[in-house]
Amino acid sequence: MAGLPRTWQITIFLYLEFDLSTTPLRLKPLESRKDVLEQFDANVIKLEQLLAECDEKSLGEEWILRNGDHIILRQPRAIALRTFGLSHMVHHRAQLGVYYRLLDIPVPGLYGPSADEEGI
Repeated sequence: MAGLPRTWQITIFLYLEFDLSTTPLRLKPLESRKDVLEQFDANVIKLEQLLAECDEKSLGEEWILRNGDHIILRQPRAIALRTFGLSHMVHHRAQLGVYYRLLDIPVPGLYGPSADEEGI
């Protein structure tokens, strides 16, 4: 998840399209917890900068995800940011919740308290 801001959100801000057939994803392997946290923090700083600099016009520009000539989706940049930037991370966090359940670890709330939290 540390790379998600770089992989999707920052890419959506920097480019009007992303072609899966020609754009290699070269994510640096993260060897330690420290590496993960440093990458995540650096990506958050860059994303905050891009958010501060963006305007409504750029958020309304069409963003395209394609695989060669096949267009997978075409939508306003703001919707792409919501879909890949937020919903995608929530999806991965939900996967982590399932993993916690399998290990009998209390699951923290996502959009409110979970069934494992006190008082529920």
